[in-house]
Amino acid sequence: MAPPAGRILASVPARTEYVTVLRSVAASVAARLDLSYDELEDLRLLVDEACARLLADGGGRTLTLELRLEGTGVAIEAGTEGAPSGWPPRDPAHALSTRILSALAEDVRFEVAGDRRVIRMRFRPRRVAS
Repeated sequence: MAPPAGRILASVPARTEYVTVLRSVAASVAARLDLSYDELEDLRLLVDEACARLLADGGGRTLTLELRLEGTGVAIEAGTEGAPSGWPPRDPAHALSTRILSALAEDVRFEVAGDRRVIRMRFRPRRVAS
């Protein structure tokens, strides 16, 4: 049975101590997908890494997380205000963030959306064939 479609939007102050709230929101959404413990941890790590990358560049008063249930997966958009000329970043930390995010999700994109910096990606459970 496929989970019901839905869109969840959470917004917190753009400070590292509030990222745990967004991780919890992601975990709550994941519960609707019947994920394994490892898959749940992958989703939390994905949210954590995206938020850390956005916060590393500073700026913005709020950090937002949008999750949309899509079949057996989740479309994710993390963002904050401010689209500096250096976004998407090209530094070594960006390369590491991209590798981590790409290992956990599909279609990872660092984008400018209006006056916001966003990271968009899709999370799909990696089911092991039996």
